[in-house]
Amino acid sequence: MELGQLFTALLSLVFVLGLLLLTLWVIKLLQTKSYCLNLCGKIKKTRSINIVEQRRLDTKNQIILFEADNIRYLVLLSNDHPLLLNQTTLKGSKHD
Repeated sequence: MELGQLFTALLSLVFVLGLLLLTLWVIKLLQTKSYCLNLCGKIKKTRSINIVEQRRLDTKNQIILFEADNIRYLVLLSNDHPLLLNQTTLKGSKHD
C-alpha cells in the first residue's frame, strides 16, 4: 500500500469516528435539555407510571405507593411474591 492510500484510509477512519461521536453528543444534549424524540413521545402520552413513595419495612419486605393511568396502587413486595394491598382511582380521572 502506498503512503497516500494509507493516509486517505486513516483520514476516512477519523472522519467516520468524528461523525459517530458528534451524533452521540447531539443525542445526549437533546436528552439533557429534556427534548424528547418522536420515539418516546408516543409512549409518554399513552401511559405513565410514577412512584409516589416507597419504604422498606424490613430486610425482606418493601411497600410501594405508585400511580399508573390515574389509579393509585399500594403494593407489598416480598421475597415470595408481590401483593396488591389497595387500589384507588384518583379524582378527576377518566375512570370515574
